Amino acid sequence: MPRWANAVPNRAEQQDLKRKAIIREAARIFSRRGCHGATLDDVADRLGVTKPALYRYVRNKHDLLFACHEEAMDIGDKALESGAAQGTTGLQKVRIAMTAYLSEMIGELGVPVLILEENALQGVEAETIYARRDAFETRLRGLVELGVQDGSILPLNPKLAVFMLLGSVHWVTKWYKPDGAWSADDVSDALIELATRSLAANPAHELSASIHIAAPVPLKPGPN
Repeated sequence: MPRWANAVPNRAEQQDLKRKAIIREAARIFSRRGCHGATLDDVADRLGVTKPALYRYVRNKHDLLFACHEEAMDIGDKALESGAAQGTTGLQKVRIAMTAYLSEMIGELGVPVLILEENALQGVEAETIYARRDAFETRLRGLVELGVQDGSILPLNPKLAVFMLLGSVHWVTKWYKPDGAWSADDVSDALIELATRSLAANPAHELSASIHIAAPVPLKPGPN
């Protein structure tokens, strides 16, 4: 009979959870202070551990920065899989994928501005992230192309559409505040609905997201 009936994570699982906690906290710190301004001491202080303890999971700051980028790409791949599996049209697949991607990026990963700073990476690590990013964009273009084929998306250039979507999504990392009035889910639902509406062959007459545009103020009558 397995010890503790498998209710308690084994040592490898515990180490994986700790490494993930380090990566996600580092992403938040990199976002606030920039890749060059943040240090491993900052990450250790935030987690309440010693700096030597971090070296059991990452070799140095460059290794940690690479791990943050890898985590972001893992989130993207998982989001694409969800969209492809759950959507019934190309437009739905794109919307589901991009909503899931943005929600976890700004919610769980902590507003990772570093996604816009891939030039901070060097050598093999940089090439690895570039390759994964290109693969992610190719898969997303495939969902757009599917929408064009099934009629849910306007006939358009899929590459340009993907650039527009990712530009809108990644810029959120510059202004979103986790402690602000809007939750990560609220922002993700509203922004992706607005962005994908521009692709829709037959857009809905009303928005369904919880963040609504304020009702227009009636114009005052001008002088006779």
